[in-house]
Amino acid sequence: METAETRLVKFGIFMTLQPPSIICYLASIHYILSHRNTRQALHNHGPLVLLFVGLLTVIFDLSMILDFLRTGVVTPSNEAYCSMWIFLDMLLYALTCALMLWISIERHILIFHNQQLFDTKRKRFFVHYFPIAFIFGYLIVFYAYNVFFYPCKNQYDYQVVICSGACFAFANPILGLYDQFANSVVPYLLITIVNVGLWLRIVWQKHYRMRRAVDWRQH
Repeated sequence: METAETRLVKFGIFMTLQPPSIICYLASIHYILSHRNTRQALHNHGPLVLLFVGLLTVIFDLSMILDFLRTGVVTPSNEAYCSMWIFLDMLLYALTCALMLWISIERHILIFHNQQLFDTKRKRFFVHYFPIAFIFGYLIVFYAYNVFFYPCKNQYDYQVVICSGACFAFANPILGLYDQFANSVVPYLLITIVNVGLWLRIVWQKHYRMRRAVDWRQH
């Protein structure tokens, strides 16, 4: 059970970690953007967007959490603030999951299909830029509608972090489960599968090439 003491301990830990986290995010973003080669490299675009999302999370979402941990009450205690906090919290978390999954998938494409899928501007748009734009568009629309416009009455609890959550997940359990699995659980499972698959594919290709080289020398 949350107590004033545990809240203050969490506040101290998070407050200590927030400034260096912001500095690290800004330094990483500056490094990528300040060098032409790193800025133009396709494999850096996804991580760069992810860094911006992480920076926004640390600056806004974490700051709201810190304020709650400091006082024990959501301040200001009104529906507009709670709705905005829930929207930002859910959106930024889902964006992180989806972007990490896409970066993992795109890594496969960049390593094994770079010449076939990125040799024209049209292909680069649909294979590289469009998926990231789609992720943002889909998640912004999904959470904006369900947090601000879904036909249910929010019963916010100002004594609980993020005001106890949005009503759509309780009013429509199927929609709540969809959000939990499609925007969180499934992406994380696929991230693991895709990255393990990439590692196995690289190991297999190295083994296959070495075996072919040995066979070529023998014959």
